Amino acid sequence: MSEAEISNQLLALSGLALSGLSVFFTLFSAYIVALYFFLHQAPLTLRVTVFMFLTLAFVYLGSYARDMALHAEGLHTALQELAARQPLSAGGRALLAHDLNERLRWANIGGLALIYVALFYVTFIYRWKERPLFAIHEQKDVT
Repeated sequence: MSEAEISNQLLALSGLALSGLSVFFTLFSAYIVALYFFLHQAPLTLRVTVFMFLTLAFVYLGSYARDMALHAEGLHTALQELAARQPLSAGGRALLAHDLNERLRWANIGGLALIYVALFYVTFIYRWKERPLFAIHEQKDVT
């Protein structure tokens, strides 16, 4: 592979990573909204079913991220091997110098685990205060 092909694939992986992050935020935001408005009042079987769906989506996103990270590691190795044979451009050297894969992996895993545990807590343990879904407040006439 040439430096241009490797660089192109690494930059394409960045776009895929942002897409995966977008799906993560959308999925978990929708779950939180559903939990706040109606899921907290749902029967236990429905909450378990929805949480299992969330878990499967979480596992899928995790495996997607792992596969992308492994692919990026392979591309970085290929770029290092290419650098050993011939000089790289400034862009190729920058890609080698700023590999965030390893540094962000454990921070991501820790953050995702914390969010998952928090969602488990508010789904099954936390006791929500009952409130009307749409409260209509009447204003007093002060005239």
